[in-house]
Formats: sequence, C-alpha cells, structure tokens
Amino acid sequence: MSFYIHSKPFSSSFGSDQTPELLSVCLAQGDVGKMPRVMHHHNDRVEILLVISGNAQYSIDGDPYLAQTGDILVYNQGAIHDEMDNPASDMVVFSLAVRNLQLLDREANQLVPPGYKPVFTSGPAFTKLKHLFELIYEATAANDFRQAEYANYLLRALLIVVDNQVHMQSDRLGEDNQALGGEIKAYLDQHFLEEITLGQVAQIMHVNQYYLAHCFKEYSGYSPMQYIIRRRIGEAQSLLLNTNFSVTQIAAMVGYNNLNHFHSAFVKVVGMAPGKYRRSWTAEL
Repeated sequence: MSFYIHSKPFSSSFGSDQTPELLSVCLAQGDVGKMPRVMHHHNDRVEILLVISGNAQYSIDGDPYLAQTGDILVYNQGAIHDEMDNPASDMVVFSLAVRNLQLLDREANQLVPPGYKPVFTSGPAFTKLKHLFELIYEATAANDFRQAEYANYLLRALLIVVDNQVHMQSDRLGEDNQALGGEIKAYLDQHFLEEITLGQVAQIMHVNQYYLAHCFKEYSGYSPMQYIIRRRIGEAQSLLLNTNFSVTQIAAMVGYNNLNHFHSAFVKVVGMAPGKYRRSWTAEL
C-alpha cells in the first residue's frame, strides 16, 4: 500500500475573478470529420483540439502545420485557423471551446503565449488528455446540471495538463522574416468581405502585384484571391452552423452578390453544397 499526504502548497493558475467556462465539446469522426472547417476565427473563446488518430494539414495565423496522432492544437482568441487539406480517412479529433479563460500571465482566452507554437505533441500526457476529453464529452452529453458542473471541473484539469505541455515545447516560433506577407494578411483579414482586386492591394502596399502575389504565396501557402475565398467560405460555414439565415442571405453577407458563384466556391472548397453542409452537420448534432 502507498499512502501520500497532500501537503504541497499551490496557488491557482486562473484569475480569482474568472472561472473558465466550457462552451462546447465535439468528437469529429466519420463523414463529419471529413468536412473541412475553412478559415475562421472567434473573438470570445479559445479552442483546444486533440488528434486521436489520422493527420491533416492546418493553417493557424498564416503558418502551416501537419497535425498528427497525439498532437494538440490551440486556437487562441482571434487566431485565424484553417484546415488546408482533407483529413485522412481515419481522422478522429476531440475538440472543445472555452471562454472566460484568464491565466495569470496571459491575455484573456490565450492559452499559448507569444513565441510558442500552437501545434505540439501531447507526448506521455496523451492517454490522460484523451481520458479527460472522454469524461467531459460524456458529462456534457448527459445534459444534467450536476454533470455540467462536473464537466467544468474536469475542464480546469485539462487546461492545466495542456498548459504544462505548452511550456515543455522545445520548438518555438522563429522571428518573422516575412514582414510584407504579414502586412498583406492583415489587410486581407480586414477587407476580405469587400470587392477588392490584386491590383488594388498592390497599390495600397506600394509594390508590384506579381511580387505581392509571390510574397503572400510564400508566406501563407495561398494566393491572395485563394485566401479571400477561404476567409469568405469559412465565414459562411460559421453562419450556416450558428444562424438561421438562408443560403441566399449568407451568400450576400460574405461578399457574393451572385448565388451561383457562391455555390460554386463553397462546393470547391468544402466538397458539398451549402445547404447539404448545414443539414449534414446539424444531423450529427
């Protein structure tokens, strides 16, 4: 028999006036797991993903990452994230969204500090994290107020485990040597819903449009126009999942005056029509 006295003093990792709140938890697998969630961001939460099996290419704030079995992905509040390629057929991912996260040494809803990569291995903590995700998922699915409280206590444990893995990273982000690419991205993120051309962006940046396209492709992996399309389709996905607006209304809201053009762009990026995407996702929920 082993007997331990819990005598080590500790202080909370979370602000005294903030309690992390679980917003949602999801297990993506099967057909839903194969539906790419295109470029989007959230201004009120942080998202954490654990890859249970498979692999897929992701982009987070313009940087590409290959996420594989056992990897953790963190989308801080405001981080623009994108699933760049269709995932492997065996791709299984747990994800959850949290708001009111206030770690003592970081901004609100920031789990990965500046200088740390948002994709990293869970290492020996994989089994523990997978079990915590499973418990949170089961408790949330139970739809019971005591289970909801239980899920939020489990959430704090999960956040501490993930934070430990963040600080164990040996691979940090390098210095940004692509200043123009970052400036172009910032401009496109601000204006992607507007009617803009490559020539207009080049004129604003005071560079040749071919040089601009080359720099941005090197920086993000996309041409400027591809990036705009993915931002628009990502915004459309959010509206399809979270609102009751019609497909026609959503098309106009994301910058498409022509419904056929919107439909074609959506199918090309997501692999199915907007209406089918909405029905397929909500049918799984």
